Amino acid sequence: MRVISLGSGSSGNALLIEAGPNGRTRLLIDAGLPCRTLINRLHLAGVSPAQILAVLLTHEHDDHTMALPTLLRRYDPLVIADPATLAALVDNSRQGQEPNTTAGSRPDAAQPRFHRPGEEYPVRQGQDEQQRARVERGRASSQPLRRTLALPAGSSCLLGDIEIVSFPVPHDAAAPCGYLLSAGGCRVCVVVDSGSVTPIMLEAMRQADLLILEANHDRERLLRGPYSYALKMRILSPTGHLSNEQAAQAILQTWRADGLRWIWLAHLSQVNNTPHLALRSVQRYLAEAGATLQQVHLATLPRAMGAAWDSTRLWHDEYWWRCETLGER
Repeated sequence: MRVISLGSGSSGNALLIEAGPNGRTRLLIDAGLPCRTLINRLHLAGVSPAQILAVLLTHEHDDHTMALPTLLRRYDPLVIADPATLAALVDNSRQGQEPNTTAGSRPDAAQPRFHRPGEEYPVRQGQDEQQRARVERGRASSQPLRRTLALPAGSSCLLGDIEIVSFPVPHDAAAPCGYLLSAGGCRVCVVVDSGSVTPIMLEAMRQADLLILEANHDRERLLRGPYSYALKMRILSPTGHLSNEQAAQAILQTWRADGLRWIWLAHLSQVNNTPHLALRSVQRYLAEAGATLQQVHLATLPRAMGAAWDSTRLWHDEYWWRCETLGER
């Protein structure tokens, strides 16, 4: 399995996942970058966007769905998400609203099913490249969501060579999810945009060889920072975003003393955190708890194209056993 961060942070998020012979199963987890940026970074990774089998969405917020309208129009990938997330995206397009930021009801977990709604499906673009964004919004308003797989939180499916297990996370979206992906004997767990950590999340995290975990902010830096009081309270709420300390506590609760693991700290705030601060904070918490840091390879993900992890090279290249700290670009 190969995993490449195409961008991480409050301004946009996307991960490329490959598995199987010659990476024949390729999917994106989220598509929250301007589409031109996303396509350029895919090309740098040696992948054509036409090779993307599916886009797996954690939730409907703009920094996770920005490129989706153009990807649908040009390449028509399968879209996989909790049915409430799919419904929220459609509702936003019908009502001409901003993406939903309030917690909604979650349907009971059920077996995945194919869902082909005929509604038009726009997703609001972000602030980057504003003129292009206006054009894309207009095109998206006539873009149907032709192929979807409704994957309720708590259920699983097999997509090509990758087994996908979905689990709920607490965030102020319609039905936010984390994912545990398995292929070739390796497991990758993705937990971004979560205000607190639940036992269900911890169980998924314990199984990961590569854990991609939100470390959005330093609490004191956030409280002293320029955000409004209401926004600070939203970020600090149980359905907001994880702090560096919360990320460290989650890592400690899933600590494996009998083997190595790789951890990427993701979704760092540009205002309320830095890669150096996140890394040192988490390392300090782990060291104070007596964790052996030689057993974990810890790195931070930048807003730009960042880290790569390739399970097929772990046994052949010493580089993959070293922790490379990635700064902001």
